[in-house]
Amino acid sequence: MRVEITSRSFEITDNVREYVEKRLSKLTRYFDRVMECHVILQVERFIYKFEITLHGDGFDLFAEARAEDLYVAFDAAAGKMERQVRKQKEKVRKHKGRRPDIQPLTRPEDEDLDEYVEEYEEK
Repeated sequence: MRVEITSRSFEITDNVREYVEKRLSKLTRYFDRVMECHVILQVERFIYKFEITLHGDGFDLFAEARAEDLYVAFDAAAGKMERQVRKQKEKVRKHKGRRPDIQPLTRPEDEDLDEYVEEYEEK
């Protein structure tokens, strides 16, 4: 998964970049169809705002969170994104459906064939 981090009016340190990439890379364990993730960080009057946009195979997800602490804001946005990815995975899994439990029709032995035909005709 490719993670792109953009910051507006704020310089991102290497520690923050590593933390963001590490946390977002865990999303692939829930859903391997995630292709690209874009994170935008803004600071407005000492309030950090994280926007996470996730692009996958057939879906786009968005999460946003604000807090006075940088890590709290990111963890809140990442938590929202994690819930959305789980929900998307459930949708895909349910959409595939399950095959009904149908027993294969077995042909009786030649000796029992007459009895089998008689039982079928009675029904």
